[in-house]
Order: sequence, then C-alpha cells, then structure tokens
Amino acid sequence: MMGIVNRSVRIFCKGRYVRMWRWIKEFLKRRDPRSGLRLVIHRGYQVDIPFPQYDARRPFRILQYLRGQKLLHRGMLVRPRPISLRRMELVHDRQYLKSLDEPGAMEEVLGIRLDASAQDRFLCFQRLMCGGTLRAARGAVRRGSVMVNLGGGLHHANRNHGSGFCAFNDVAVAIASLRKRDFDQPILVVDLDLHDGDGTRAIFADDPSVHTFSIHNRDLGSTEAVASTAIAMGTDVDDAAYLAAIRQHLPDAFAQTKPGLVFYLAGSDPCVDDRLGDWRVSLEGLLERDQFVMNLARPHHSADALPVVILLAGGYGPNAWRHGAAFMSWLTGKSSGLEIPPEMELPVDHYRRLGRFMQNPRLIGETGSDSADQDWGLQEEEFSGTLPIGNERFLGLFSRHGLEMSLEEIGLLDRLRGMGFARLAVDTDLDDPLGHTLRITTRDEPPLTVMEIRLRIDRSALPGRSLLMVEWLLIQDARASFEISHPLLPGQEYPGLGLLRDTAAVLIVLCEHLELDGLAFTPSHFHLACLSDPQSSFLDPALQARFKSLLLATTNLRPAEAAAALAAGLIREHPGGEAVPWVPGVMVLPVSQDLKEYFVGDEYLSRVSAAGVPTFSLEQ
Repeated sequence: MMGIVNRSVRIFCKGRYVRMWRWIKEFLKRRDPRSGLRLVIHRGYQVDIPFPQYDARRPFRILQYLRGQKLLHRGMLVRPRPISLRRMELVHDRQYLKSLDEPGAMEEVLGIRLDASAQDRFLCFQRLMCGGTLRAARGAVRRGSVMVNLGGGLHHANRNHGSGFCAFNDVAVAIASLRKRDFDQPILVVDLDLHDGDGTRAIFADDPSVHTFSIHNRDLGSTEAVASTAIAMGTDVDDAAYLAAIRQHLPDAFAQTKPGLVFYLAGSDPCVDDRLGDWRVSLEGLLERDQFVMNLARPHHSADALPVVILLAGGYGPNAWRHGAAFMSWLTGKSSGLEIPPEMELPVDHYRRLGRFMQNPRLIGETGSDSADQDWGLQEEEFSGTLPIGNERFLGLFSRHGLEMSLEEIGLLDRLRGMGFARLAVDTDLDDPLGHTLRITTRDEPPLTVMEIRLRIDRSALPGRSLLMVEWLLIQDARASFEISHPLLPGQEYPGLGLLRDTAAVLIVLCEHLELDGLAFTPSHFHLACLSDPQSSFLDPALQARFKSLLLATTNLRPAEAAAALAAGLIREHPGGEAVPWVPGVMVLPVSQDLKEYFVGDEYLSRVSAAGVPTFSLEQ
C-alpha cells in the first residue's frame, strides 16, 4: 500500500506536496519512541580476560534472549568495523596510542599485566567496540532513530591515558567523527553507569556543545567542565533515591542543552546483584530509569523525537545481561517483564551447539578390540546405588585424548589461555571409588590447579531416576589474591575464574547426551545454593522449605553478604532465638522433562509446604 501511495505522490504531486509527504513519513517513523531499533554486534565483542567478574558473553546472552522471545527481525543487526587509528587520533594523543604497543601497557587500564598476545586481542576488541559506537551514532543521526551498540560505554579513557577497563573513549571518538562530518548540533551524553564518566567529561571539558551528565557513586577526578552535570551519591543508593535524583536533574540537562543527539550509557552496575557495585537498585528500578530517559529523548507521538545511541556500559557478574535483555525487549515494543526460561540462566544452548562433537564417536576417543561390552552378564537393574563406570574411560565415554579434544572443541581451554594460563595440562583419575576426576593444571613448577571436578552417575539418590552427581568442583585462580572490597566467600581459598555457570551448562549438555535425568550436587555453603536458585531444588522437601525461608530473610542482601550473615549467626529462628546454621543437602537441577515436572508438581510442592519450617529473621 505504501508503495502505491509513493508512486501516486510522484505522479500527481509537485514541489511542496512532495516535501509534505516526506515530512509525514518522517513523523510516522518517529512518533513511537521505540521505532526503528537497530543493534550493533560483532562476534569479536567476546574477549576473555583474567577477570572473573567480567562476563564476556553478555551481549550474546541478550541476543539469545531476544531471539528466544522472537523479537529479532531481518535487518535489525548491524555489524561494525574496527575504528581506524586516524579516527582515534581525533581524540587520543598519538604518543599515548603508540605507548599501547609497549609490554605491560594494559596494567594501568586493567590492573593486571597481559602477555603480548592477550594485550593485542584486548586492544582489537576495544577498537571494534569504538567502531560499533561510531556505526550506531551515524545510523541514529541518519535515520533519526534508536541505535544500540551491544557494548561500548568506555567512559574512563582520557586523551592521554586509559583506566577502568577503558583503553579508548568510544563516545568521544564517535562525537569527534560526527563533528568532522559537519554534524554541528548540541550533544547530550547521559551517563548512568555506576561509575563516574570522568574520561568523557575531561575530554569535552572546554566544549560547550557537548554536555556530559553523570550520576555515580563517587567522583573520579575533576568535575570542572563548561557543560556538565556530575552528581556523586555515595554508597547503598536504593531505587527511590536514584530515581528521584534522575527526575530532578536530567530534565534540566535536556532543557539547557537542547540536543540534536543523545548518547545514553545504560549501565547495569547500579543493580543490587552487580559483582562490582555498591548500590541497591533493583532491576525494576533500572528499567524505570531507562524508560524515563527514553521518554525524555523521544516523547510518545512527538515529531521532536531525538536520535539516541544506547551503550551497554558497565555491568559485572553472571546476571549483568538481564537488564540489557529487559531494556532491549522494551525497546522492541514488548513489555519489559523479563520472562527468562530457566536454562537461559546458564549458557546451555551455546554448549549444545558446540557439543556436536558428542555425536561423533571419532572424537570421543580411540576404539579398539578391548572396548567391547564386558558387563559379565549383569543387567542395569541389578546394580543398586552408584552405577559403576568403566575404568578406562571418563564416565565410560571419553578417553583422556578424547576428553582433551572435547575441551578444546567447546573452547574451555582457549578461555583459560585467554585468562593468562598459557600452558595447560589435562589429566584424569579413574580409580577413585567416589567417581571420575578431571583435573586441569598449569605446566609450571609447581603446577597450579585451575579446575578439578569429580563426577559419578548415581541411581540411588532419587529412586527410578539417574543423576550426574558432582562430588567435588574447584575452579580457582591460585595466582590472584582477594581485594578488600571483595573478600573471600566461605570455602574459598583463592578467587574464582567466572566459569561456574559455563561449567554447569557443559554438565547439563553431558546429562542430555548420557540420557540422565538431572545434575546433582551438595552445596557446602549458603551462597552456592543461592547461585543455583531457582533452577535447582533440594531433594529433601524440608531442606527446600528451609532454604526458601533463608532466602526470604536475606532478600535485601547480596549472596556474599547473606553468607556472611549466616556464618556470623545473624539469622535467627525468631527474634532473639537460636542462630540458624547452614544444613547442606543434595540439590538437583532437572534436565529431563519428567524430573522438571516432578519438582513443580503437586506431590513435591505439597511436601515442601507441609515441612513446617519457621520464618527466619535477620538481626541487624
């Protein structure tokens, strides 16, 4: 229909009528603040660095969610190119750019020293992010719409130095590039990352055409600038205080600047569950923030809707992707209610795709005449308790060679190498009566254990069903020490590597391949059970009821704080009552449909309700 009308306009209309029709089409395009969404993404947006709080797959988890909700359509995804050095020099000093080739140059940026290969990968990754922000900015200006770079927001980088994971300042490079192309309208940078947008503010400190607006926990450097709003709110900020500050100050910034383009750094690190954050803003609070910003920039049914560039900015830990998924969902026109399938909490689909090697017997290991069935005539039902596993193959499936090949295929060893463990050894112990052990160590002297896991197949814990039992799991960076701001959790000797959820996802895929009903483990501490909720449930309904009561008592605490409160005896059976201890028990993450239905069925849930566990209370 639109094509017929267009042809009619060309045939029958002259001059001003054609211009009017173009204006009407532009109005129709702009009247919805969420119309015309485009997402900038590249496979190079994933880079592994030795920093466990950083989720390298955050943008891809967001895309996976949107695809699962059928919110991605043809033409929505845009691929960027790495930013050129020539464009970088519009912002960054040449001497600084040259210095980034020196050994150890990333130490100031990341707080750790990378080898030459890892340093080069990191710089290429950040140049690609800068290219993504420039692509998004050009598209937003050209189309008068919303463009999202599923990355970017590198706001700590200054002209002559980087810091805080930011080697280059993508927003500044994009603005300088637009200016070079004669975009002369005022620009507003709305920076709602938890941390101060100090680098961007410093770069534009003397430029009245760029207003930098930042609400953050604490100032990082000078707040002096000719067009700037910098508000430091301290720690423990909640929804009410955060949203009140934004509503009070941001409309004034829009009114003063009268921008022709808005950059919005929609950081998720103000969220209460952020691994590096010190605020207590809920996911709902972040989404209310996002909608307020977007409605200021692109009011409903208004021809004055501004082009907006959205950047993910900060967000750390396994849940950082959730906010981006909910925000992108709202931007596509869907409700921002986050309907996350349980297995989306773990990167199961990713490892299912990589797990094609499990279907290929040539990759499982060597075969020979001695691999024939030698079960001595016993049938499976004649075994009780733990199912014996052949002592020549890991879980009866992988030779050591095949196991190492599998770890290479799924990219786990490469991820560890990207974290600085350059020389790795894979070994197995198949003689332990408690199960088969996989051990990944460095080839140093003495060797450092990076990962160790002991598994067995169990048929006694839940009669009639078979489980992959995790008897022992260790994932650690024995090279590192804990920071004062992030102390060790109960049971930890060294920091983790941020691979727990990936490991769980691989084990789920293994369960599917072995046709097992679920993955079982015994959390030795409260925070480990919290990490498994709500996908997993205690096998014992009474322990499940007790666990839910503990979760209720610690609703406003982060997992580390909740674990510390429990260990300190601050959780009581009732005010002034006995301290509640942690009682470990078997938890199960169901894999088969039958077991999933069991844990949400009337029989199990009624037994949980009938357990009669009291409501625990937290003493302040």
